[in-house]
Amino acid sequence: MPFQFTLEAVLRYRRSLEDREKLRLQPLLFSRAALRAELRRAREAYRQLQTALHEELQRAPTPAIEIQFSLVCLHGMEARETLLQSRLRQMQVEIDQQTARYRQERRKREVLDSLRDTQLRDYRLQQQRREQARLDEMYLLRRGRGQA
Repeated sequence: MPFQFTLEAVLRYRRSLEDREKLRLQPLLFSRAALRAELRRAREAYRQLQTALHEELQRAPTPAIEIQFSLVCLHGMEARETLLQSRLRQMQVEIDQQTARYRQERRKREVLDSLRDTQLRDYRLQQQRREQARLDEMYLLRRGRGQA
């Protein structure tokens, strides 16, 4: 008789829940990576504009309107960086929450996997004992016939 885990349907259900939570986590991780890349680009653009403004001011007299325009651009970039950092913090909170849900589902599945493994180990042990008892009985029957 083959091994049958009585909670196999529950185990499959737990695996599907774990997979679902993992699938929900992946887009959040991709979004975080995209936000980080966008933040790096924004910081780099800010540094480049700041360097260009500094170099322009060092070279020659610069009209006040150009300085004002560059400062407005810098402030806009600072605001964008602040917004990106805020979105990144919010994204991290969502990732932490989803990761917790995923880990919880994984632990529940692992409990059932462990139970299944234990039951399979017990089943195999009992099967080995039955086989050994059968072999012992056959030996005794043969031995008994040889003496008669």
